[in-house]
Amino acid sequence: MRRRTLLAAGIGGLATAAIGRPAFAGSPAAGDPVPGGGQSARLRHGAIALVPLDDRPVNTYCPQMTAASAGVRLVLPPRELLGRFFTPGDGAAIAQWLGTVDGVDGYVISVSMLAYGGLIASRTATATLEQARANVAAIRALRAAHPDAVIEVHDTIQRLALTSTGTPLDAYISLLVQWAQLYDRVVNLGQEELRPQLDAVRAQIPDEIVEDYLAARARNHEINRLMVHWVADGTISHLVLSEDDTAPFGLARAERVQLEALAAELGVTDRVEIFPGADEVDALLVARLIAAGTAPTYRVEYAGISGEEWTAALEGIPFAENIRRHVAAIGGRVVDGDADIVLAVNTPSAQPSSRGADLDAFVARIGALLAAGTPVIVVDPLTVNRADHDLVARMEARLDLAALLSYSGWNTGGNALGLALGHGTARWAYLKRSGSGSGVPEMAEPARAHAAYLLYRLVKDDTWKNVIQVEAYAHAREQGWNPLALTAEQKSYFDEWVRARLEPATERYFAEHFAGHSVTLGRRGARTFTATLGRLDSVHIELPWDRLFEVTLEPRVSFA
Repeated sequence: MRRRTLLAAGIGGLATAAIGRPAFAGSPAAGDPVPGGGQSARLRHGAIALVPLDDRPVNTYCPQMTAASAGVRLVLPPRELLGRFFTPGDGAAIAQWLGTVDGVDGYVISVSMLAYGGLIASRTATATLEQARANVAAIRALRAAHPDAVIEVHDTIQRLALTSTGTPLDAYISLLVQWAQLYDRVVNLGQEELRPQLDAVRAQIPDEIVEDYLAARARNHEINRLMVHWVADGTISHLVLSEDDTAPFGLARAERVQLEALAAELGVTDRVEIFPGADEVDALLVARLIAAGTAPTYRVEYAGISGEEWTAALEGIPFAENIRRHVAAIGGRVVDGDADIVLAVNTPSAQPSSRGADLDAFVARIGALLAAGTPVIVVDPLTVNRADHDLVARMEARLDLAALLSYSGWNTGGNALGLALGHGTARWAYLKRSGSGSGVPEMAEPARAHAAYLLYRLVKDDTWKNVIQVEAYAHAREQGWNPLALTAEQKSYFDEWVRARLEPATERYFAEHFAGHSVTLGRRGARTFTATLGRLDSVHIELPWDRLFEVTLEPRVSFA
């Protein structure tokens, strides 16, 4: 029973000595330089090594396109090492691969992949603490081999819910979330009036499910503590701990509080960020490396109420605070006045009756900013897992979409924020530096990647999520199929079904909103070089996993 009660008690029983705190030779004292902290403003090799969170497009294609829009190449482990869906990646083999990578300007490493085999694998107790420790030792070896390298690391604070598996286990997902939230409120926060509810919910969940859940959380929390210590001793340059699908109460809250306290105790709060999110962090940290030395500033403008007054679904802090934390993680700063970039953030309206007017005014402000030459990133976190179609429809009708730095409306608020922030900041940093270095012909490929990724985001987040995916879910259920757990034959069927609808939709979207529009290639002094988008050359579409939740959509565009 000890394993079951360790984490539920607020994780206080997890001693640092259990994982050790190995001292790194030359560990920095307070105020000393951090290894990798003196990175030059321009990437020398034009390449970054990435160990992604998992193999889904959001963690492979999106970081690759973020980098490509800035003329940077990502180096990833061989595809077969990353696993797929419920098959974990090979963390031990990835650790070996990491030791062979050279000729890159920095490293972005997901601990969830390296230690456990990916995000879904991190939610179960299959991988032992000893295995996880052995795999993450590759980070120590990397620092020893490359003392001056920039090593960006991120991990998740495990979400409250289990992963849907299409099995009888799914019946306990909601109950387990309720129990984790109630336990935090009763045991950690002393709200004893809720104990009868806590006991009633716990009685409905089999012991073995709770034990595996808590064992995974305890193991993950120990590894996260170790990562914070490795920031303190100089092994890691910078760390992000993202709260995956969190809430104001729950075991994840207790873990976050303890990790924040540890970072403060060790004096590394300037190099450890903790915020709601997960899937966006690969792209965010890639952009951090690309934009290093530029110190971008951002002014936030909201469609409706202030982000100080609104907390996005599946998050536990006001959205304005999540913005500040994501901006800090990318190496920037939020300001009130003049800024390098405007973050246009879609928040709810104070009154439903004012929604249309609020969106009209919001899009008009974006249009005025673009007309004035102000770089704009549009963040659309209003609705979980999809764009706000009312906003996108107005943008389509009134804006030059190709003029945006970036857009995202995918999944949680933190996901949408980080994906848009990463793409837009990487592209902004590239354009800022385009006055020296490569010639105009070399600017074309980053511009094509930028336009293709912007097209991807708008089609996938709105057309796919609001229209085609809805139809696909309904069609699957009509056949008696589970849209989140397809068989191999069902996946093959839906690969064709989705392709037959999404490919022409992408072609129409490009023709209506991108073809004939100009994209900035770069600048030389006072002169700005542009090119006109001509055609959509191809688009690759398939389901990456055996479910309808996400889609692979890879368009290729060319200039006229």
